[in-house]
Amino acid sequence: MKVVGMDVHVRNSFLCVADSDGAVLRRGRVGNTLGEIAQFLSMLEEKKEPVRVVLESTTNSRAIHRMLQEYGRQSGLEVDAQVLDARKLRIIAESVSKCDKQDAAVLCELARSQLKLPVCYMPDDEVFALREHLRARSDLVRMRTMLKNRVHAVLHRRGILNPLGDLFTKGGRQWLKELTLDEAGRSILDRYLAMIDQLQGTLEQSTADLMRLSRSQRWCKPVALLRTMPGVGPITSLTILAELGEIGRFKSRAAVSNYAGLVPVVRDSNQKHYSGGITRRGPTHLRGVLIEAAWMSKGRVPQYQAIFNRVSQRKGSHVAIVAVSRRMLEDAWTMLKKDEVFRLSSTTATAVVEERIGESVVADPGVAG
Repeated sequence: MKVVGMDVHVRNSFLCVADSDGAVLRRGRVGNTLGEIAQFLSMLEEKKEPVRVVLESTTNSRAIHRMLQEYGRQSGLEVDAQVLDARKLRIIAESVSKCDKQDAAVLCELARSQLKLPVCYMPDDEVFALREHLRARSDLVRMRTMLKNRVHAVLHRRGILNPLGDLFTKGGRQWLKELTLDEAGRSILDRYLAMIDQLQGTLEQSTADLMRLSRSQRWCKPVALLRTMPGVGPITSLTILAELGEIGRFKSRAAVSNYAGLVPVVRDSNQKHYSGGITRRGPTHLRGVLIEAAWMSKGRVPQYQAIFNRVSQRKGSHVAIVAVSRRMLEDAWTMLKKDEVFRLSSTTATAVVEERIGESVVADPGVAG
């Protein structure tokens, strides 16, 4: 077997190729294109031996991983490409002297070893596309919120008090239109409002695309299952499915919470014990939608309300709502794992699932069969 360590950057990567005995066969820098990578690794095609490639997780590691798989298909080589968790790998491979050449050599040596390496999950095309849609929508929501805050700032700097609860309802927009302002203030305000309107239209298009995806054959049933949980809507359901990806890769409820960064930091050594806030590791988007859903769900589900009351008495409402969101995520994983509806009222929930799946099929004939 030949092994390759790949230190990936934005435009290029440094590769180190070695044999099973650790002898370096080739090293050098190549561009991050399929053609350049294939040309550099062409020397491996003569003996048709299996090739193991390891690289650290980066923003473009999924694209590089796909290039390596495509190279294996085109060349006829058995290419096992693995993306390693950079955060966990640092514990193994951190060095005082750090450069691309040395990093690639360390990765090559790790590929040659028999160690159980911290491999990252690579989502398939459908999961990746869903993640991209959801994260883009989240970015648009943040931009809209920022512009709304800028509108409030324009009024605040001029000492104008808002007589309405929400400036962006129909009545609030009419009040802003009729408001007397100086020339600069009116010009800036109108630009902000125009951008908000444009973003709102884009958000509606994004939401429509997500609703179409939720009716597809891949997602219609799990979305319907998750929506039987009070407080969980279509966007939250899709976010849970997209960020978790393959449900079977989690061995327990605790593993799901750990992945989402909803477990406390624990430092336990000798007689010293420290337990802090949550780790916040894992997908930020998932934690965000779960917190929002938890505020809506806690008053409608007795067990969630009980968790919130118990924790809030000791640590406050902010910590309590995180505890509720963790429980909701674990329940969602159990529902998907066992293909069961939420247990609060299973009979009613089952009917709701069947009805929603039926609606999805009718709304999108392509999911039939």
